[in-house]
Amino acid sequence: MGGTRTTSIRSYNYFLDVTVTNAAYVLANPNEFVDPDGTPFLSASLLFTSDGGGDIYFSFDGVNDHGRVKINETLQMDFRRQRRVWLRKATVDVPCRFWAW
Repeated sequence: MGGTRTTSIRSYNYFLDVTVTNAAYVLANPNEFVDPDGTPFLSASLLFTSDGGGDIYFSFDGVNDHGRVKINETLQMDFRRQRRVWLRKATVDVPCRFWAW
């Protein structure tokens, strides 16, 4: 069921499994929240997981740090309305997982 693309009762989700290698945000390369069927969406909640190696910083505007996920930590943000996120490492490359729904 595809929904109306504006408002819908269906659930949207985005999953990212990546190693963060950049030390600075790349403004032209955000992680846009797009459902598997290609529908962009506004999140309701976010979940960040650092799988070791180091800390991950995240931004909602591609310029400022809006938070940090420490090594081997999980951070969940409920009621956080966003359309994209940028990730950067603190020092070493960091494997991480990220969900938006």
